[in-house]
Amino acid sequence: MSTPAQSGPEPAGKKKGLLSRMKTVLKRSDGSKRLSFSSKPSAAGPSTKPAEPTPAPAPVIEPTIDIPVGATKVMRSQIDADRARKLGERFAVTIEPLSAGPDKETYRIEKPIRMRIHRSCHRCNATFGNNKICAQCQHTRCKNCPRYPPKKVEKKDKEAVVPKVMDIEPDTYYGLREQIILTKPNPKPNAQPLVRKKPMQRVRRTCHECSALFQPGTKICAGCEHVRCADCPRDPAKKKKYPDGYPGDAFSSNIDRPVKYNCHKCNKTFPPVPHPDSAEGIAAKEKEPLECVRCKHPMCKDCPRAPPQRVEPAPDPEVLKSVREKLAALSVQSTGVEA
Repeated sequence: MSTPAQSGPEPAGKKKGLLSRMKTVLKRSDGSKRLSFSSKPSAAGPSTKPAEPTPAPAPVIEPTIDIPVGATKVMRSQIDADRARKLGERFAVTIEPLSAGPDKETYRIEKPIRMRIHRSCHRCNATFGNNKICAQCQHTRCKNCPRYPPKKVEKKDKEAVVPKVMDIEPDTYYGLREQIILTKPNPKPNAQPLVRKKPMQRVRRTCHECSALFQPGTKICAGCEHVRCADCPRDPAKKKKYPDGYPGDAFSSNIDRPVKYNCHKCNKTFPPVPHPDSAEGIAAKEKEPLECVRCKHPMCKDCPRAPPQRVEPAPDPEVLKSVREKLAALSVQSTGVEA
């Protein structure tokens, strides 16, 4: 009896439950049940679809740096220290370099310093632009138009260029008491600076007996032991200022030259007279002696011989006449009217 009941059709209650379940799943808006319904077969057995392989991470490519020709590796801290040092030397202050982050290497190329050249028109003094025509007077740039900075002189291999010496005058305004030493850099490397000194003429004296040069600072000839006198020539010569000889010289042994004497009372110099050992000097002893212009003292045996010294030239009479005429023209003449 149980066998036919098992082989018969399924009861209607099971079919009704399956259909109602599918209707409720289709009516819902979200697919949560649908997904869970469709995923039931996958849970029953393994899936036949192969798993997709995971992609490998891409290798990191570092950017390549093109090192220029002539570049050297330096540290960033060294560059900052050089900048601080140059600024400190320029403004005479002490600057500490600031650290901006971690120190790293960088590349540096040493290049020559370039200067911008300016050209100006020699007609209207206007500055030229990028073209060669003046914007004001339409003048084409020529060789007469000045350039700043001026063009350097090309150095030749054989001829050495002599540095230009500038005439610098010290400032004595307000009567400065301290001595100002003016210096300029030496063109030779690692040499002491050049000190400005007053230009002086080197004087050479020659012995008139043996034609030997006197040593600097001596008055006795090294060859013939002759004492330097007024006859010894001087180079350069100054006969107009020192006709009787130069200061420090001995008296001349030439009796043909006239001599001078000083008044022993007022030290005034008498006019030149013939040498006492010459024929004219012996004949002049019988005449009346010269009289001093200042103290009216006649020249005597006590009046010493005047040493060689500078002689002031006599004033030109024409110059004195013109000066007197100008002073007379400036003088105020009385009109004869009294207040």
